[in-house]
Amino acid sequence: MGFDTTLTYEKIWKLCDFVREGLPYIATHPDFNCPTETGFMPDIGSFIALVEASTGRVPDVIVGKPHSHIVEAVVEKTGFKLDEIAMIGDRLYTDIALGRSGIMTILVLSGETNKKDLHQSEFKPDMVFEDLGGLLKHLKKPPLVK
Repeated sequence: MGFDTTLTYEKIWKLCDFVREGLPYIATHPDFNCPTETGFMPDIGSFIALVEASTGRVPDVIVGKPHSHIVEAVVEKTGFKLDEIAMIGDRLYTDIALGRSGIMTILVLSGETNKKDLHQSEFKPDMVFEDLGGLLKHLKKPPLVK
């Protein structure tokens, strides 16, 4: 299952039939909502919940955030070490949860997460910025001299 803006009832029905038959069930990510210019649209996590409600089955594998498969692939493909990788995102339960893989996490509050969510979450980022502009300003600051 992957992000599909051409999703139809027929596609959902076929997916549920395949899942009931026991075919491999792989999803790209568990995000519930995808930010848009006018608010949010349902994302893969909401469809995972729909399929589970209909079939009683969850994906065999989720290959994207917050699962470490994606970090392992970055390390393998680039040669970067874990302490050289950072995840920048707006979702605590996927983007920031990816920090469990040993990478730095940076939360921007310009998407799904707000300050109240941050305080209530088990997932804590290493850094927080209001938006990407705040992160850019931080990156442009000269380093502190000891």
